[in-house]
Amino acid sequence: MKRFDSGRVQEKLLNRLERKEKQDAFQRDRFFKFKLPEIHTTLSQTLLMEKIIETDNPAAVSDLLLKGLKQAQRTNEFEFKYFTAPIRSLVPHPDPISLYMTQYILEVVINDPSVIDIYGTDLEIYKVVNGVISKINMKFERTEEEILRQLSRNKSLIPGSREYDIALDQLFRQKMGEPQK
Repeated sequence: MKRFDSGRVQEKLLNRLERKEKQDAFQRDRFFKFKLPEIHTTLSQTLLMEKIIETDNPAAVSDLLLKGLKQAQRTNEFEFKYFTAPIRSLVPHPDPISLYMTQYILEVVINDPSVIDIYGTDLEIYKVVNGVISKINMKFERTEEEILRQLSRNKSLIPGSREYDIALDQLFRQKMGEPQK
């Protein structure tokens, strides 16, 4: 007797992939909400200090990078992938935020009138951007793990419950400050 599969295995795989994408998007949003000012200042300083971007108006470049970070935060998944498509194969497993900001520098920042020139290859620019974002992300993840450990000690809170989510949000705000809008 032949067994006919109704596609349950494929559905399970698709559901897992979708759940993973949603978790990654949620994590990226939370990372951006709490770390946007730090990413902005560190990235602006690093790009100017490493002489990746040559400009006569550093404030304008800083504002432009902030605009790009906010745009990356607000963009939907399709626009995000479409924007990063030209350099998606730059490195084997790229960080999406770093890839987006690299493309933003190569496409938008280079055309700004306050930018004299941008130096370095696509890969060199990506490495500088990724270095900044990875460093900040590592600190963020360590703090997040500490918060989750702290919550796991409280036996009255059940993960996924409303009380747990409220306590998690309060601890995030306590450790990292108020999120950016």
